[in-house]
Amino acid sequence: MSPMTTFLGSFADVLVVATDCSEYARQWDPLYSCSISNEVRLALEVLTGSLSFMFIIIGMLYAVRGVFLCVFLMVAIEAAGQDQLRIASDLHALGRESDLHKIPVVLFFSSAECEYCELVRDEFFNHLSTDPAFMDRLLLLEIRIDGNQPLLNFNRQPTTHAGFAEQCVVELVPTIQFTDGVGELLVEDIVGLGTLAFYGAYLEQGIEQSLSALRLRD
Repeated sequence: MSPMTTFLGSFADVLVVATDCSEYARQWDPLYSCSISNEVRLALEVLTGSLSFMFIIIGMLYAVRGVFLCVFLMVAIEAAGQDQLRIASDLHALGRESDLHKIPVVLFFSSAECEYCELVRDEFFNHLSTDPAFMDRLLLLEIRIDGNQPLLNFNRQPTTHAGFAEQCVVELVPTIQFTDGVGELLVEDIVGLGTLAFYGAYLEQGIEQSLSALRLRD
């Protein structure tokens, strides 16, 4: 039984007892009955005021809890959204950013029905895309080889994800390409999953080799 139910039950008992006492006193002593009735009325007014105040406090607590819950959900949704790999839409703009900061473009080619792609995305890229240790060392985007999403390629020509994957001769997924700002390959592609335990090392090696290749151009 909740505290609220207990309180309301006790309040009802008080009303019953007060009514019985008032009725009994009225039968035996009208003057005393009047005095008792006034005292009971005063007690009831105090109890009613206390009950109203309690309901106001409870309502305020529920409102505050609702506000905190909404804030928590908004923060959680925003954090979840930030911890996701971005889908490519403008490789030309990405290439300019790559040239400006001298960092490689890392393209993750995937497909909707590829379980290995989902595994690589969840285990590595979703976290890698927001990891402070890597955010200033690469530009990471996903290309769906079976997708019809519009895409501007490195030459600023309109195409689709599937069309761009065909231009890059990507047939197997997952495939990782490391390019410069104009789409030229910097190191060898990582094709397939291989051994999951070593996949992270392959990615870091590809990133380091790409950074070194860009530095040598200077």
